[in-house]
Amino acid sequence: MNTRRRPRRTVHRRAASPSVPSSSPSATVASSASSQKSNSSRSRRKNDKPRHFPTPSEAPIAAVSIATTGIHPTTARLVALSVVFYSESHEEVSSWTRHMNPGGDPGPWHLHGYFPGDLAQSLGFANTASLINEALDGRSLIMHQAAYTWGFLTYEFKRAQRSANRGRRSRGRNRPARKVPSPTPVEILDTLATARRQSTECFDFRLRAIVGCYNNSPHPVHAPDSALPHVGAVASQKRGKINPDTLLEADARLTMALYHTQLRAAGAGAGMIEKIDPSLLTADSFGLQRSAVRVDAANAPRPYENPGQWIHGSKLVQGMEFVVSPDVASEPDEIIQRGVAAGLAYSEKLNRRSSLVVCNTNYELRGKAMHAERKGIPLVDDKLFLTLLNDVEPGTKASTPLSPHAGVRPNTQGMNAPRRINGFSGTKNNSGRNNPPGRAGSRSANRIPEPQKGGNRRIRKRRSNSS
Repeated sequence: MNTRRRPRRTVHRRAASPSVPSSSPSATVASSASSQKSNSSRSRRKNDKPRHFPTPSEAPIAAVSIATTGIHPTTARLVALSVVFYSESHEEVSSWTRHMNPGGDPGPWHLHGYFPGDLAQSLGFANTASLINEALDGRSLIMHQAAYTWGFLTYEFKRAQRSANRGRRSRGRNRPARKVPSPTPVEILDTLATARRQSTECFDFRLRAIVGCYNNSPHPVHAPDSALPHVGAVASQKRGKINPDTLLEADARLTMALYHTQLRAAGAGAGMIEKIDPSLLTADSFGLQRSAVRVDAANAPRPYENPGQWIHGSKLVQGMEFVVSPDVASEPDEIIQRGVAAGLAYSEKLNRRSSLVVCNTNYELRGKAMHAERKGIPLVDDKLFLTLLNDVEPGTKASTPLSPHAGVRPNTQGMNAPRRINGFSGTKNNSGRNNPPGRAGSRSANRIPEPQKGGNRRIRKRRSNSS
C-alpha cells in the first residue's frame, strides 16, 4: 500500500500593490481620487446603457405587427414581433423584427410561416422582454386589431413576470422578485376599429383585405414597395415563398400606410380615427385587451328581469339584454355606457336571452348582425338605439340579481346521449359504462391492453412457482 502523501497544489495569486501608510497626505489624496474615479465610472456604466432603438423623441410613432400560435392570449403564445419606427413627420427611421421560441407547439406554421426548426434555437419572450419594452415604451403605437395585438403583448409580459416570481420564490423568501418592466405607450391607434367607424364595406377583417377595400373606395392606400402591396390576404404559392420576417415587417409598414389613408378619409368626413388610452384597457376572459367599460358591463349582475325581445316601434324596457356589433359608426363604449346607465344589460356574445342587436345596417349584414337576423332577433341602428335610450320604461326588479352567465344555455342535465365505443353504440352495464352490441357485461371490449411494468418478469416468476 502506498503511504506517500499527495503533494499540495500550488496556487499562484497576483501580488497586491504595496500599501501607502495612511499617515501620508499624498496617500489620502490618491485614495480619494481613485474612489471618485471608480464611483464615476460605475455610475457611467449604470446610466449609459447601450440603446438598440431610436429614442421616443427621434421616433415617437411605431407600427407593430405580430404572429401568434392562436387567437386567444390565454391559450396561445407570441411567435414573432415586428416594429417599424417613424419620425414625427411619418418618415421611416428604422425597423426591428424578432421571432421567439414559444416553448411549445408553434401553431399553424402554414399561416405565420415559421417552422418549428426556425423557432427552436430562438430566445423566448422572457429573454427578449427588455428589448420589446425599449421598443414600445413612450411611443404612439399603430396596430391593426389592437385588442388582439396589444392583448398578446401585455399577456406575455404578465407571463414573464410570473415566471420571474416563481424563480425567486425557490431561492429564499427574503429575496425580492425581479421586476420585468412592461411598456407604457402614449396612445394606441387601431386601424381596424377606424375602418369600422368609417363604415368600410369589407367582409374580411385581415389587414391586406381591409387595404383592398380601401383601394376600391375614393381613398386608395399608397403603400411603399417595402410593404409588398401586391401580396394579398389570400394564401398563395407566391405568398408562401416570402420570408416570414420580411412579410411581418411588410405588414407593419402597410399598417402605417393604411393609417395615412384613414387620416385623409377622416379629413374628408368619412369617420373618426380610433384612438385608445392604454390605461383604460383591461383583459377580458380570453386575455384580449378591451375597454374597462365594456368588460365591467359584460360581467355586471342583472338587477332587472329580462322582459324578452324588443318589438319594433315600442319603447325599450329595463332589463333587456343588448349586444353591440363591432361595425357600428358610433363609439361602442358610449353605446354600452349609456345602455347600462338606462337599466339595460349588456352581453358580449349573442345568446338565447338577447333582446336586440345594435349594428350598422347600411350595408350587407355580417358577424353578430347576420346571426341575429337568422335567429329572428331584432336589429337596431346605433343612432336609433341612442335615441330610444332617452325614454326607457321601468322594468321588474329581480329578487336576487342574476349572474350574467345564468340562462345563456338551456339546462340539459339528465339528458345524456348514448356513448359510443369505436363507432358502436351499446347499452350500459351496472358500472355505468357502455357495452358493445352482443357483448353485454364485458368491460374490456374493444380495449387495447396496457403493458404492465415488469410484465415479463412476473410471468417468469409465476411459471417458476408453478413448476
